[in-house]
Amino acid sequence: MDFSFFAVIALYLLLDESGFGLAVLTACAMHETAHFIAMAIFGVPVEQLTLYGAGIRITSAGIEYEKPQRRAVILSAGCFANFTAAFVFWRLGNFGASAVNLFTGIFNLLPIGELDGAGLLKMLLIRLCKPENVDRAARIIGAVSAALCMGAVLWLGRGVSFTLLTTALYFIIVSSRRL
Repeated sequence: MDFSFFAVIALYLLLDESGFGLAVLTACAMHETAHFIAMAIFGVPVEQLTLYGAGIRITSAGIEYEKPQRRAVILSAGCFANFTAAFVFWRLGNFGASAVNLFTGIFNLLPIGELDGAGLLKMLLIRLCKPENVDRAARIIGAVSAALCMGAVLWLGRGVSFTLLTTALYFIIVSSRRL
């Protein structure tokens, strides 16, 4: 566990006046649990679980040796869980929890940094590109996606959210390393 994880959680919960933070943490925990379940089903060992300021990272060298279909299932399991929860909460009339889960699922599908979408994109690029171009293409697509997301947030938002802005900047920097 990294200190930054607890610092971010504490700051987030201190600044959260709506109780929205607990719904976000629950959606994130559900997302990561779905990855664990998918890995367990396929017998992929979890080597390390890291809680850090930018989220939760599950490390497993074994996933690299899995068939592409299994890897895709493992990478998309968290988003699937969030979309399922969004549907269930919507049907139950809990529109706030539904929106949180929908956003969490969509956010994790972005092809940025270490998000699930970046892993899925890389799998697709391996099939479409020359091996020497895969990482560069993934970083370019990630950086452009992060910049577009930040632009959309600024354009559609009712003001500048410090949290959203710093998150977007973080993902632009992470995605554009070694372009």
